[in-house]
Amino acid sequence: MVKALSRLFVASIFALSATSVAIAEDAPPKPMPPLQKNFPLDQTFSLRELNGKPVSASLDVSLKVDGALHGSGFGGCNSWSAVMYPVKDQHLLVGQYALTHKQCDKDTTAIETGFLSALLGSPAWDLVNGDLVIKGPRGALRLVRSL
Repeated sequence: MVKALSRLFVASIFALSATSVAIAEDAPPKPMPPLQKNFPLDQTFSLRELNGKPVSASLDVSLKVDGALHGSGFGGCNSWSAVMYPVKDQHLLVGQYALTHKQCDKDTTAIETGFLSALLGSPAWDLVNGDLVIKGPRGALRLVRSL
């Protein structure tokens, strides 16, 4: 009787393990999470495209985020600074801007306003062929590394 019970016990253990292996083999593999890139800190970028339109290289519009997450640059007319946090899923959170208040021509002011506006609204960022691409609800930017 004991021998029969032990055989039954071993058979049930074997059946349970075979069932769990079959279930594990039938389950589809889980996809890998997307690769998260590191934001390029302590590097200066110059604007070359605003909302799909080219920006002249002679117009100095720049962005730099340092290791203390302090963003700064030049908007074409005024200097600016703000706290800038690269956050999960490659988005940027930008605090209030501190700006100088110089008067400039209408075209330069429009580019400056578009540039600073595009950084608001938690835009997504990516590095594409060495260029920093920022796209959000208020606009799109393509910036190139500068010296």
